[in-house]
Amino acid sequence: MSGFLHRNFAGALLTLFCFAVLVVVAAPELHAAPTVPRILVLNSYNNGYDAAQLGFGEVGGRMMEGKVQGQKVAELAIRVIQGEPAESIPAFTGNLSRPMADETVLRRFNIDHDRLPEGTLLVNAPVSFYAVNKTAFWVVPVVSLTMMAGLQALYLNYKRRKILEKVVQATEAKFRQLFDSAGDAIYIHGPDLSILEANQSACDRMGYSHQEFLGLSLLDINAPEQQPRLPERVATVLKDGRALYESAHVTRSGEIIPIEVSSRAIEYQDGPAILGIVRDISIRKKVERREKTRLKILEQMATGSRLEDLLVYIVRFVEQESPGALCSALLANEEGTRLMHGAAPSLPEAYNRAVNGLRIKEGMGSCGTAAFLKKRVIVEDIETHPFWKGFQPARDAGLRACWSEPVLSVNGDLLGTFAIYYRSCRSPGEEELALIESAAHMASIAIGRVKSEESRSRLEEQMRQMQKIEAIGQLAGGLAHDFNNLLTPIFVYADIVKRSLPEGDPKTKKIEGIISSAHKAAELTKKLLSFGRKQLLNMTVLDLNEVILSLLDLMQRTIRANIEMKTSTTPMGAFVFGDRGQIEQILINFAVNAQDAISGKGAITIETGNVFLDDEYVRMNPGMKSGAHVLLSFTDNGCGMSEEVLAHVFEPFFTTKPVGQGTGLGLATVYGIVKQHNGYIKVVSQVGRGTSFLLYFPSFAGEAKAVGIDKSGGAANRRKAKSATILVVDDNESIREMALDLLQSSGYRVLIAETPSIAQQILHDQNGTVDLLVTDVMMPEMSGPELYERLIPQFPELPVLYISGYTFDEKVHHRLHSDRVNYLPKPFTSEQFLAAIEQSMTRAGDA
Repeated sequence: MSGFLHRNFAGALLTLFCFAVLVVVAAPELHAAPTVPRILVLNSYNNGYDAAQLGFGEVGGRMMEGKVQGQKVAELAIRVIQGEPAESIPAFTGNLSRPMADETVLRRFNIDHDRLPEGTLLVNAPVSFYAVNKTAFWVVPVVSLTMMAGLQALYLNYKRRKILEKVVQATEAKFRQLFDSAGDAIYIHGPDLSILEANQSACDRMGYSHQEFLGLSLLDINAPEQQPRLPERVATVLKDGRALYESAHVTRSGEIIPIEVSSRAIEYQDGPAILGIVRDISIRKKVERREKTRLKILEQMATGSRLEDLLVYIVRFVEQESPGALCSALLANEEGTRLMHGAAPSLPEAYNRAVNGLRIKEGMGSCGTAAFLKKRVIVEDIETHPFWKGFQPARDAGLRACWSEPVLSVNGDLLGTFAIYYRSCRSPGEEELALIESAAHMASIAIGRVKSEESRSRLEEQMRQMQKIEAIGQLAGGLAHDFNNLLTPIFVYADIVKRSLPEGDPKTKKIEGIISSAHKAAELTKKLLSFGRKQLLNMTVLDLNEVILSLLDLMQRTIRANIEMKTSTTPMGAFVFGDRGQIEQILINFAVNAQDAISGKGAITIETGNVFLDDEYVRMNPGMKSGAHVLLSFTDNGCGMSEEVLAHVFEPFFTTKPVGQGTGLGLATVYGIVKQHNGYIKVVSQVGRGTSFLLYFPSFAGEAKAVGIDKSGGAANRRKAKSATILVVDDNESIREMALDLLQSSGYRVLIAETPSIAQQILHDQNGTVDLLVTDVMMPEMSGPELYERLIPQFPELPVLYISGYTFDEKVHHRLHSDRVNYLPKPFTSEQFLAAIEQSMTRAGDA
């Protein structure tokens, strides 16, 4: 009903108003018409009739209007007033009357308009309702619409006010809801520190009801050490409009909560106030504290702290962050099969002993399983969990929950585990999971740093050892070279003397003794050359499987009968490019050393395999080269070697055997042979557990042929002296004299040069008549190969025979494949020297 009235009130009011106006305006028009018509004389020019007489029953006629007369008189008066002389104004003689008729009477008596004179003015002619009520027609709607608009505006304003009231109420409710549902605590307080308003988060966090909280002051909720600073902070906010600072609140229960406050000056309840948004920064402070601890650990790492101290520091930190926690750090052993004790200062010692050496396997407690799976393992109740079934030490220690996190390197390798124990059943929350993950990460950094330092130290030691052995090898090679220079004349002259003695001469035996001693000395120098990698190798394609199997009987006979010899060779073949005799020498040396290391019954195992050495493995083992290799391993279960012995095992003349039972050149020789084969040798040994030698040879990937000189010394069809001329170049005087005597006695024409420059001059002077160049390899001025390279352009047909105590010059090895280049190592006998001379000239002549 009220809605209907609201909608129709204005319309009803307008209708009533229009009716009243019509009554007032139309009332004068209502009068009584005459019942008898009075007809005036029409078309009469009598001006005696006045137009005013119409309307009272007269039909009409020729009538005068007072208005027209008045107008004419007024015109004359104006002209006179304006100064026009009256006498000059002509008299008006026109007709001031006109035919007029009363329309009302004409209608009443049905008089046709056609009967009226032309130009008749109708008086009281019918006027349209619009013409009669024109004013009312426009005034009434305008006034009505204005009133309607006003009323509608009043109504709309009323309605809008109601809507705004509802919006304000809804906004206030929504603001209150948002205010109370905000995660941060929000409160409004006055300059006097009294709390005027607060959201529900502030009340809940502080432990008060809303009503209780509004009765408090900031002094009641701030920690005691923060209270003196409150007036200063309030003044700053009121002055600057805002402020951001850290503080600490104290809850109803007395808990201290670190907070960050964002304050802003506002108007509240017609007065200044401060809006404070308070954020709990406990987690942030913990993160900062953990980061600070991490930086301290890194700082201790940088200062070289021991791993045990670093792990204890991490364990203590976690125990401090998680009250009631007992932490443990275990380290994976080198083999990755067991977990060893690292740090667990709060756990019982008996329990630490029980888990020291824990197997890395699924089901071996939380730590053994986490290490095996490389995943976090959470055990909430040790009593009921199958991973802990039968592990009594945990129960004896009163442990009920264990969460273990694997400690992994950046490459994902297992380094150990970090575990948190509790004496009650517990499941971890997000914060505790983040804590154990952070602890494992810090432990990874600490363990990784220590292992990296150990690896670096080990690599540096290996490098120093290699450099030392290399230096010793250079020294040994140089000594052997000089020694061979000394032995060569002994061999040659002893042989010459022996051949000059008559058969049965007692001096022959003495000469043979000299030659025998010289041979022993030559063998010694050969070993030195092997260690120094200076001897010439007879390289061929070898299958190490075949070499081992063919030598097995000899090695078995060499060692004691109570030592078993085992082999395990790769079925794919173990092909290398090497010197068979040298490889056999390696195996014999290993067998003899293994026999000495085994005190009673034992076993020796020889294995082969094909492996690929990647860049990472090569980086960890200086001296290796990446690529495909054949692995030859020689293992015994003897007494093993200590770290001190391992550091010197490849040094020449180093031996652990009693005086007179070893020269100390066996493993040094092996080392040199392996290196000269571009291989790598590695030894692994533990006292009481035996020794393994691992030899890596590059896999064969091509063809090769044996090179060298036949040193059998057998009879050769020697070329007659005739015109054969030999140029001997050597910086050693005894060698030059020996060569001169031997070659001249054999019928050759001999030229001697003590330096390469003299040799070049002699060759130019001889104008190509030299048939053979015999030269030492290593000489002060230039090497023998360099001399030969300079001579080839002028003397391309000249053959050369290199003689030297050793050779490592790549040009020699390269040129040995030529029929014009030959090599004879020192020391040699007269027969071997003459055979090499003949062979060199024969090969050159056949070329």
